Amino acid sequence: MLLMKSSQLWNASLGIYDPYSKKHEIVEFPGISHNPDFHMGAVQVDRKTGLVSVIADAAPAFPSEGKDISGTNWLLKYDPVAKEVIYKINLTETSQGKYGGFQDIEQDPEGNVFVVGTWPGTLLKVSKDGKKVTPWYLPENIVQTQKGIGGIAALDYLLLAQGYPTPNAIWRFDLKAEKGVPTTVKITNANYTFGQSDAIYLPPKYEGKVLLVAEDTIGISVFRSADAKWDTAEYKGLVPIGPVDPGTSVVTPAQVGDGIYQVLEPFGDEGIGGPGTAGNRTDFLFRDITAEIAALLK
Repeated sequence: MLLMKSSQLWNASLGIYDPYSKKHEIVEFPGISHNPDFHMGAVQVDRKTGLVSVIADAAPAFPSEGKDISGTNWLLKYDPVAKEVIYKINLTETSQGKYGGFQDIEQDPEGNVFVVGTWPGTLLKVSKDGKKVTPWYLPENIVQTQKGIGGIAALDYLLLAQGYPTPNAIWRFDLKAEKGVPTTVKITNANYTFGQSDAIYLPPKYEGKVLLVAEDTIGISVFRSADAKWDTAEYKGLVPIGPVDPGTSVVTPAQVGDGIYQVLEPFGDEGIGGPGTAGNRTDFLFRDITAEIAALLK
């Protein structure tokens, strides 16, 4: 059965939506959920095992734009069938508070987990059993207010990243390597300038040949690598964010079934406890952009 997993940012909980029954399950984590010290950022499902990795990141990092990266950052692996946490890792023990803003996750074919830090751009590698955390990619100079990698997307042992060291680049990493070494993906047909982004995505329906970049207030930019090797890429166009409430951003694309959706986050809402807290909204928008992407790829 196809279920959609998403983070519930301000409540620091996991949402599991069943599109068939239209039921929404909320998974809460003791000491994390409803704790203002944490936001629930990335959610990533291992397609081989069905296990879910989530990040509970220290709340101040993004509102302060890296000026305050204090606090604890947790990586949790959750079994949605057994309804239990398999492991819970304190990422701050590895970063020693020198870098933070952990917000995206991917896996390699062996089940190792890779975690993105954005302030500045970093990648941590977590072993399959969760017992070893390795700084896999660090910039030469760590400046915590320098925004780096926003999102990552994996295809077998190929990892794509968008962001660092400039906001105008897509990067390629070899996940088999002992340490991460970024290589620029050349965009052959355009001098493209990215907007602010926190997520990229390789929709399974396109077999790794299409990359979607969520650009916060702009929309979804579409790139294609005909051979799925991503030595080079072709810019295919933009799916605009469309009419939204003030302060709303597109935070990620997501494939559900055969459809691709634009996930919208209403950051402009006033929270019940003030800015940066959960509000009383009942409608959350997932806009179908399947046809718009297909049209750009013709």
